[in-house]
Amino acid sequence: MSPAPAPSPVTRPREIGAMQPVRIGGTGAAMAVADIVAWVKAAEAGRELAYAEGSLPGWSKPAEAARDLDARRIVFAFFDGRSGHYVMRRLDAPYSPPPKPFRIARAVAGSADDKARLLKVLRAEARAGQPCSTNKVLAIKAGLSGGDRASYLLKLLVKDGEIANRASDWWPGREIEIVATGEKTFVKIGVRR
Repeated sequence: MSPAPAPSPVTRPREIGAMQPVRIGGTGAAMAVADIVAWVKAAEAGRELAYAEGSLPGWSKPAEAARDLDARRIVFAFFDGRSGHYVMRRLDAPYSPPPKPFRIARAVAGSADDKARLLKVLRAEARAGQPCSTNKVLAIKAGLSGGDRASYLLKLLVKDGEIANRASDWWPGREIEIVATGEKTFVKIGVRR
């Protein structure tokens, strides 16, 4: 007969928050700061929340919020190496707003408007049989912040199936096709880029 197993340590109830992938500087995922704060306001002492996992940059907003809440002794924040989660345990102290408000990431305003304006410029160039402008010129024509923004939006338009962006050996180096109409920007064959 084998001896009875040792009693397991007391496990605390742990919630797993709805996490979104970190976009820049890490390979992990984390809850939105507003969701973390809402949980802290509603949770009873002793409850645990897994608010992030994986690799987070030190400047990430959820990590910043957890450090602040931990420093003010509203939660006890720690990393659970067994599960790979960043966890906070609610303490008895009542929630109070931080002395300096958390910076909450916001969506980029006007993304759909920017895409629509860029698509309008591309349609006009294709309809007129013109070569596709450079990203910088497209940005100017569409009223965007710069060539990088135009490049990003071109990738989104390709991903959304609104345009096809084909590389070309001939000037200007790419051909844009408007998928809905089949119209294409002009490529001058015989003139290398």
